[in-house]
Amino acid sequence: MNLGFVTNDSVDSVSTRIPELELSDNERSYHSDSDSFHSEELYPTVTPTKKQGSVNNVGTETETSTSNSIGFSVQGLYTKYYFPDGVTQDLKNKDHVMRRQRLKTRPIDQDSKSGTEDESDSEYDTAMFVPETGLVDGWFWHEYDSKGKTVREDRAILFQSQENYEKVMKHPTFQEFFEDFDYMSTPSFGEQVIVKGIKTSDLAIGDVFKVEGGLSPLVVEITAPRLPCNEVNLRHGSESGTNDVKTYARVHCLAGWFARVIVGGELRDGMRLVKTETPNPKWTLPYITKALYCEGSRLQQMAGIASWNRDRAELEELISLPQLGEFEWKVQARKARLKLDGIDYKTVSMELLDPQAIEREGFDHTKQSESNEAQTLAPRRLRTFSTVEVFQLMVIFFSLWYVDPGGLETS
Repeated sequence: MNLGFVTNDSVDSVSTRIPELELSDNERSYHSDSDSFHSEELYPTVTPTKKQGSVNNVGTETETSTSNSIGFSVQGLYTKYYFPDGVTQDLKNKDHVMRRQRLKTRPIDQDSKSGTEDESDSEYDTAMFVPETGLVDGWFWHEYDSKGKTVREDRAILFQSQENYEKVMKHPTFQEFFEDFDYMSTPSFGEQVIVKGIKTSDLAIGDVFKVEGGLSPLVVEITAPRLPCNEVNLRHGSESGTNDVKTYARVHCLAGWFARVIVGGELRDGMRLVKTETPNPKWTLPYITKALYCEGSRLQQMAGIASWNRDRAELEELISLPQLGEFEWKVQARKARLKLDGIDYKTVSMELLDPQAIEREGFDHTKQSESNEAQTLAPRRLRTFSTVEVFQLMVIFFSLWYVDPGGLETS
């Protein structure tokens, strides 16, 4: 959660930065002043993303294909935890924050008997992912408001890896926050899928993954890194500042990644997803995070405020990525472009900044299961700051020039 009173003009950029992100060999071969991209227009038209549910050119070997050895295996699947009747969610209780419950899926070497009643079926949950909304009965990565739901199809699934968890948990600064913490039972980054066997530097915007061996028709496309919100800190009792879990996970790209569902299908523990296409190898998750969120002022970096300090051509290139997620990425990049032109983004139509934010009339939110509808969710509350928290924010603001965020560097 960003600090609402801070703007991109709050402080000038300074030379001290939060530590460099881990970059792959592919990233180092690119430069921000590359001549490979030329904008034909001031604001080029963005190519529409692939039509949801289409199988055209998905899962086939193309000129952009990579080895099937690049992939990850599913270790756990999760849905939203609904509090029982009579229990109200208390956001001051860390055990109530971003709660998930694990799904027990059928082993991949077993199948229910087709056309017959199988008593064992009731023992297992089905993790079915569909285009636009993602996990059936688990629509919790789409924004809510008082009138309805805004579906962000590019945030249909949130993946997180065991490797990311282990890196955060083993950092000396955060070990105390993860004592007796079993992330496989109670994950804390809001993910629906925990996987194993991949580094974020091996993932790029637009990478396409399909389930190995034809065990499921599911095809997904990487859209954006996950920017952790303040609930990650609340979940672990980590106070917001320069040495908090949220900032460390964001800067080092350890909070997971979002994907859209191109072709719907089921996931089970043990299934492996392999990369079949990588159309934008330059734009790995660490690279795009560094470009948009890690090169501003120290205050901007600490608060997670987007900024742009590279040339315009690369900004246009970023905005033109058809697979890139809108919320927090294309939206912020468009704002940065307007700033380069001396235009206050608040004077621009929201439809131009964030097309997904326009209310979708008639969206059928009753598709969720009756069991979920029967359970009353606690109303979402605006984040408020206590007097102590306001004082802490003031102290952070006035002491920024004396705090070295380099303390977040891993050993």
